[in-house]
Amino acid sequence: MTLRRLRVALALVLATALQWPVSAHVGSPDLFLEGMAGPYRLLVTVRPPYAIPGIADVEVLATSDDIRDVRIVPLPLTGVGAQFAPVADRAVRSAEDPRLFTGHLWLMSAGAWQVRIAVAGDRGDGMLSVPVPTLPQSTLAMNPVTRATLFVLMLLLAAGFIGIVSALAREAWLGAGEMVDSRALWRGRIAGAVAAVIVGVVVFLGDMWWTVEASTYARYVYKPLIAITSVTADARLRLDLSDPGWIGSRRLDDFVPDHGRLMHLFVVSPALDRLWHLHPDEIRTGAFEHPLPDMPAGHYELFADLVHATGVSETATAQFDTPAIAGGPLSGDDSAWSEVRLKPDATSTLGGGRIVWVRDDAPLVTKRLTMFTFRVEDRDGQPARDLELYMGMPGHAVFFRRDRKVFAHVHPSGSAPMAAMDIAMASSPTHAQHNAPASPPSTVTFPYGFPQAGEYRIFVQVKRAGRVMTEVFDADVK
Repeated sequence: MTLRRLRVALALVLATALQWPVSAHVGSPDLFLEGMAGPYRLLVTVRPPYAIPGIADVEVLATSDDIRDVRIVPLPLTGVGAQFAPVADRAVRSAEDPRLFTGHLWLMSAGAWQVRIAVAGDRGDGMLSVPVPTLPQSTLAMNPVTRATLFVLMLLLAAGFIGIVSALAREAWLGAGEMVDSRALWRGRIAGAVAAVIVGVVVFLGDMWWTVEASTYARYVYKPLIAITSVTADARLRLDLSDPGWIGSRRLDDFVPDHGRLMHLFVVSPALDRLWHLHPDEIRTGAFEHPLPDMPAGHYELFADLVHATGVSETATAQFDTPAIAGGPLSGDDSAWSEVRLKPDATSTLGGGRIVWVRDDAPLVTKRLTMFTFRVEDRDGQPARDLELYMGMPGHAVFFRRDRKVFAHVHPSGSAPMAAMDIAMASSPTHAQHNAPASPPSTVTFPYGFPQAGEYRIFVQVKRAGRVMTEVFDADVK
């Protein structure tokens, strides 16, 4: 019975290992946000639990010294529950960095949640809500030592129960000083056999219960949207989405625009030496289509960002092969990039100017919020003055690990989609937390934290004089 139970547990762990990288951002489940809580600018990191219910880790880093108190509370993103907050938890101020506050919150169900942050300081009070899609990625694996200990304890309990029942039946009817005879021995053996049968039945029923619970939770574990791709005879990429049946509440007819587009589609070559950022149109429920530009023959992978009306964001992934395509020119906000050469330093050429990665000597490490700052310069090395908003923001950054098992589409305000932020901060003006001035400065900063070690490629996109410019930087995360 125990071996079967262990097989079920191992199967679930294996399924988790294969499935966990696919989430709202592939392999990058943590949320990063730079936003305003009243007069206070905050850098927030939320690390959702892999198993739901579970505990989320919250870090709030203030950019000023005048904050006295930070309180955090989890709430549904929409509905009645979003209006009635329970008592908030006080975040703990770090002894090493007085601007850093940390806390832990229980998230009890899958779906669209928010972490509401209330700040009190010398300049008054402020509030910021961070949308957090809770997508259960796994079951909690049991520690091998704990598993072995519990198995031994089960054997001891079973043996003890059988021994006690056998001894009671064998000796309970003996008088004082009376020796155990053969009849008493048989009585004890029969009682012990009955007790062993009862133990076996209990273990069998427990195993059935375990299997049912494991199967139920396996259906609860997040299953990403299925994306089927095809290329039509007239060089149009078609993407058909379907629901594999995750908890019965996901819809395909409730996608909402995120900074103006229902879908943000990133198509890359396996070597990450080519990238297309496209915005397909929805031709029917769950079906999207876009004319392809010129593309060489080859194998390509795609990552499609979508946001539901509930505020839950998802990234659908797929692959396709195609012969060489002689397509049409890109227009609007669509863009393409092809690697010609990369300099070994932190700069890249950009149509008569360049983008400079402004970074210090600190090594890049995992699980740490890092501010990625890029400066756009003109051909004379001066700050570029012709930057425009690109889909409502100063720029976009896309982080890929070389094996494409990590993907994140990040904005200057962080990794939370605009659409989800507008739901979380419904009382604020649309896109208020994205802080996008009409004339963007020449420096663009993206908050992000690498989830895993490895070699990464960072695509940085800005808009200059009506043209979308894309440049690429490589990063080695230890």
